[in-house]
Amino acid sequence: MIFADFKERFHLVAFSNTDWLWVVGAVIFTIIADQLLEPVGKYFARLRFFSPPSYLPAPFNPLKKFAIPPSEFFGVTLKENWRLLAVFIPIHIIAMFSEELMWRGYILPLQVDTYGVYAWIINGLLWAWVVHACLKWHLIGMIPGMLIAPWIAQHTGSTWASFAVHAIGNAPLWIILLVGVLKSTIDEEPNHVEKTA
Repeated sequence: MIFADFKERFHLVAFSNTDWLWVVGAVIFTIIADQLLEPVGKYFARLRFFSPPSYLPAPFNPLKKFAIPPSEFFGVTLKENWRLLAVFIPIHIIAMFSEELMWRGYILPLQVDTYGVYAWIINGLLWAWVVHACLKWHLIGMIPGMLIAPWIAQHTGSTWASFAVHAIGNAPLWIILLVGVLKSTIDEEPNHVEKTA
């Protein structure tokens, strides 16, 4: 009973197959918008007030070149570092789910009561400019991604839908890290045949 009430309160309800089309469309829209707005982020990053901290690595710092496959992630070497993936991916999933639970499951329904059909806009802008204010150089570039998650949650009535958009949109980072671990491992393997006496 308590779990059922929790699911209902936080809108953890299944969404339809048709809604999956909206989820996929939202992810594609976000990827395209991010690419189109990347120059805006670089412009702001060059301004003193908006510049990212110097210690922040690529791809999070738009002024630093990001190599694929990467050899390290936040100063941690990727070579044969399967533990990094085993720790980072679950923590990343929990962080995204927690954000969705709070912002789409709890706050958005309250905002719907006040702002009606425009609640997703208020929710997305607050999520972008309050929670992600530390990414100030990405102030404009993050708007499409930050608006699409609350829109899909309000449109479908499901926090799972916005979580799917959030997680699928961030999953390429896991793939890039995986490629970094695999490439570093493959590069170290000897490519010669040992001679036998």
